Amino acid sequence: MPSSTPIRGFMRSATRYLTEPHPHGRHPATMTPHRHYTPYYASRIGRTAIWYGPAAVILLGWPLGAASVLNKVGI
Repeated sequence: MPSSTPIRGFMRSATRYLTEPHPHGRHPATMTPHRHYTPYYASRIGRTAIWYGPAAVILLGWPLGAASVLNKVGI
């Protein structure tokens, strides 16, 4: 096996330096989970649906509207 070049050695040490030594998202067993507050999440979903519903109709429905207009015009 060939010896590593200084650049490869630097890249290996940089990679090892940037990796975290612990797993992500681990919580201690004594930590209680947050409670699920339904009205908060329901209002967030409702506000999002108010914008995403019409936006989806406009973005996905414009070809049908254009086709009906072109049929009425006779093109």
